[in-house]
Formats: sequence, structure tokens, C-alpha cells
Amino acid sequence: MKDILRLPILFLFLFVLLFILFFALSVLTLWGSVYSESREAALRTVEANIPRILIQVLPAAVLVSMIILLARIAARPGSRILSLLVPLAGAFVLLAFGYQILGGISPTTGFGTAVVEPTPHRYLLPGVFNIAESKVVYIEDMDEGTVSPVVLAEGGSGDRKLLFFPQGRISVGEDSVILRMAGYTLEVDPDPVFGAMFTEDPVSEDPVLEHFFGDIDFLNLELVRTFRLSLPSFYFAVLALVVAFYGGGMFLRLTRWLLLNFALALIALRCLVALFRLMGERVVPELPNPQAMQFLPELVLLVLGGLLLLVDLLFVPFHRWREE
Repeated sequence: MKDILRLPILFLFLFVLLFILFFALSVLTLWGSVYSESREAALRTVEANIPRILIQVLPAAVLVSMIILLARIAARPGSRILSLLVPLAGAFVLLAFGYQILGGISPTTGFGTAVVEPTPHRYLLPGVFNIAESKVVYIEDMDEGTVSPVVLAEGGSGDRKLLFFPQGRISVGEDSVILRMAGYTLEVDPDPVFGAMFTEDPVSEDPVLEHFFGDIDFLNLELVRTFRLSLPSFYFAVLALVVAFYGGGMFLRLTRWLLLNFALALIALRCLVALFRLMGERVVPELPNPQAMQFLPELVLLVLGGLLLLVDLLFVPFHRWREE
């Protein structure tokens, strides 16, 4: 009966550790993407985004903690009942009540982000060559919306030409950074100067990783949506997610080969998250009454998780490695 204390303590320890780790990485990424503005501006931006980051990393910390706990249970099985109740109840409590606690941290902005207007320094640096698509921009000085002087190189390698402007104006729009010089206007995509150092370029180049992070973002947005809608709908979404992930953990004990089990579990969980997004973005909007079927993705997750859990209880040996 040592599992009565051991499993909850281990679960809580894993959650706190992963929550701090994911939060620190997210803050570091955000800090790096806005650091070119100034230290003070970066601090203001990070501070304004803390509520959003806390909510964003909470589901990942809870679900990854539960999977690690299930892997430990598969390796060293103890009480069958506690191995069922502790991960399910712990994950539900941490995720459901964690949202309510974190949502109250910033009552004025809720789950959103306080507005911190970006400055041009976030996207273009003075004194260096800035690459903007097929153009190269050099700005000697940038101060309060004024740039001077500006050297612009445009065209291909064979017919590239240099343009010189003694002065111009710069502003940050909704979806572009706009440089206005005498008789010339240049719009630049608002990509943070140091953003590439803190975000993985392979993500945008690898469709597998891009789809995976897109699925995670959709999951977070769906949890926020149901929370804003009503607490019962949010509890239902959390229950469906927790049951589905616990059911996917069944694959950790499916065979006698540890690495194969781990790979099967990752594939199963990946498919569940992808299915959740597919149902929410593709299937539900095409139905005759999407509003009435808005919880269909959660219902599908709950049913699949329940079926996997039933298969686990009836057909998968709990003491797999001990029996073999």
C-alpha cells in the first residue's frame, strides 16, 4: 500500500518540475524574440504575457506528467486500483482547478495578453544589415519613428541596385513593419530579429513537427474556449482529454518490449491529438448544425479513451513483465 503516498507525491513532483521547465522555456523564447527592443521593453512584454504562458504550459505539464507516471507504473506495478485512480484523478484536478486558479491571476485580461505595443527595434536593428525577403536594409539610426539614413539593396545578384535615402519614417502595423522614404515604401514581415535563435526553424520546414505543434495549439485553444463557455463544458473537455491520454498509456504495457511499447504509446497519443483537431476544424464545421455538435471532438476522445481503458482492464496484463 505504499502507492497511496508514493504515486501522488511522484505525480505532483513530476508536474511541478515539468511546469517550471516548460514555463521557463516559454519565457526564454519570448524574451529572446523581443530582446532587441530593450531590456525594459522585454521585461514589460514578458510580464504582460505571463498569464497566457502559464495557461499554455499547464496542459502539457499535466499530460506529460501523467504519461511518465504511467510508464513508471508499467515498469513497477503496484496496486491496480491506485494505478487507475491516482493518474486519472490527479490529472483532472491539476488541469481543471489549475485553469481556474491561473485564470484568476489576471482578472483584467483573463487568458489573453495585455497589450504591449511593439517598437520597430523588435523587427529591424540599426547599424546592421537586415534581410527582408529579397531585400537588404541598412539603417544607421532609428529613433521615435524616424530612420536616417537608409540604404536599401534590392534585386537579384546579377542586377542588384542600391538605393540611398537620407531620412524616412518607420511604423509597426498589424501585419507588417512599414518603412516610408521619399517616393518609396517598403513593407516588411513582422518577424522578431532574434526570433530565429529561440524558435526552431526545422518546425516550419518539417510538416510533421508543424502539424504536431499546430495540434497542441488547437488543444489549448479548445480548453480555453470551453472554460469561457461554462464550467460543466470545461470539466467535460478535461475529463475527455484525461481519459483519452490514460487510455493511450495502455500501450506502455502492450508487449514485453519496452521500446516498442513506448513507441506505440507515442503514436497512439499523437493520433488522439490529431483526431481531436481534425474533428474540431474539419468535421464539426461541415455538419448541418455545428453549434449543436461543438462538443463532438470531446465526446469522440472520451469514447475512444473509454474503449482503450476497457481493453486495458480486460485484456492487457497489469504485471506484464513479471508474468513473462
